[in-house]
Amino acid sequence: MSNRKLIVYSDFICPFCYIGKVNAERLSNKYPDLEIEWREFELHPEGQPDPNSSYMQQAQESLNRLAQKYDIQMKTDVLTTVTSESRKALMGLEFAKEYGKTNEYHEAVFKAYWVDGQDIGDLDVLVNIASTIGLDGEKFRTAIKQEVYLPQVLRSIEDARQLGVTGVPTFIYGEYMSVGAQPVSMLERLIDTVDNEKNQRNEKDKVSEVNACGPEGCNFPS
Repeated sequence: MSNRKLIVYSDFICPFCYIGKVNAERLSNKYPDLEIEWREFELHPEGQPDPNSSYMQQAQESLNRLAQKYDIQMKTDVLTTVTSESRKALMGLEFAKEYGKTNEYHEAVFKAYWVDGQDIGDLDVLVNIASTIGLDGEKFRTAIKQEVYLPQVLRSIEDARQLGVTGVPTFIYGEYMSVGAQPVSMLERLIDTVDNEKNQRNEKDKVSEVNACGPEGCNFPS
């Protein structure tokens, strides 16, 4: 099992979370043993901002530039043409986790929204996604309708708040936290910094064991 774990809090309807997801997955080229754990954070429980607002228009323009900068293909006009709530999709992620389809579901929902422009607030869309990746569509539908996994989602959101997460995506590696759609180079720096500090602590621990005696004998410098 990998000793490296990157925890990522995100929401499917967050454009920066999609960019962050792609960049996080690109880390596997350098760290093939890196485990990425996706955790839920509901960005707009009260509903998304008005898609016709000047804010959303400006957001789409900014997103176009950012997607081009990071070489990511995405349908940025969903910001102004598709108004989705994400709670059902987030509960669906917990369903997928239980049946061992976390990565498949995560990828498929993000793609449905940010590449295909589908409304992931529509339960039928989510059921189709679940069925496509090999989950039982009717069990999925029932679980979402009955909000079986809502407690897990709410717990994830509360855990995030306890950790000081106020925006997404948030990347947590070791004791360090980074917020925003970071480039791959920045995420690499995060991992290398934590790994180097860990290695230094391990070296100090080894040194501290030298020139000391215990019940089983004494440790001498080699």
